[in-house]
Amino acid sequence: MNKIIKYITDINKWIAYVGLLLMVALVFCFSVSRTIGVPIIGDIEIVQFLMAVIIFASLAFTESENSHISIGIFTEKLPLFLQNILGIIGKLITLVFCLLVIWVFIEKMEYSTTSLLLKIPLYPFKYLLIIGFAAWCLEIIKKFANKKFID
Repeated sequence: MNKIIKYITDINKWIAYVGLLLMVALVFCFSVSRTIGVPIIGDIEIVQFLMAVIIFASLAFTESENSHISIGIFTEKLPLFLQNILGIIGKLITLVFCLLVIWVFIEKMEYSTTSLLLKIPLYPFKYLLIIGFAAWCLEIIKKFANKKFID
């Protein structure tokens, strides 16, 4: 199970890397085009879509590396038992949130919705969101299976 989840997380990680490289290249092109007086229509919209891809594709990798933001000022002074309890509660809340996001986006999937300016269909990005959150869920389930609740 761990190998399959790692494989899914790695695929998402590489999607985020490619999205990031593409976004950097496009922002450079957009900046140059504006500088020479030939702005590209829809540049902000394209960057927004790429930002969504980067964020949703990197959620599982961030969880696997324990890189999500956490504030340990109060919890690190507690006994290990209480730290584990709080870790379990936090992971359960995150898992419920992820499942809720997945459910809502599956229920509200509309194939005809497009972006305002460029008329780019939104459903591929919604699929990427669902896949990203599902991979995040799998990483959390893996932590439950490995009994690793404290980051």
